[in-house]
Amino acid sequence: MGKSLFRFADALELAVVYAFCFFLNLLFNYVKVWDFNSYILKAFFKNFMDYQTLIVFFFTFIVIVFHYQMLYRKKIEVYCRVLVGDTVLYIAIRYIRDCLMVLTVIYLLFLLIHVHLKFCLTGNIFLVFIFIIYILISASQVRKYENF
Repeated sequence: MGKSLFRFADALELAVVYAFCFFLNLLFNYVKVWDFNSYILKAFFKNFMDYQTLIVFFFTFIVIVFHYQMLYRKKIEVYCRVLVGDTVLYIAIRYIRDCLMVLTVIYLLFLLIHVHLKFCLTGNIFLVFIFIIYILISASQVRKYENF
């Protein structure tokens, strides 16, 4: 990640945030197929299962916050790179590439887990599309930091 805005800690933090959202989706899929012996457990988890989509979407908001904070922390670096001759377009492209690389690794890891456990894959596909939209929106914010 030579010319990237990402450092190892940033990439690791992003991977953890993505993994948390995919793990939450995996947990909901596991609860769907789990055979409960207790009525109390069924009633408890039913309340969460009714709002599964809303809960997962709410936790993806953490990804939006991370992308915004990361770019805000890097605004001086973006400005300095523009001063030394780098273009905002190439900075944004590298940012998108690095985010997609982290997302792909985490997605493939959880895809293997879902396939191994024979769970539904549609929730993961929706999460990937949501994350790609977040990445594109956050990459458009790079232009803001071209001029201080």
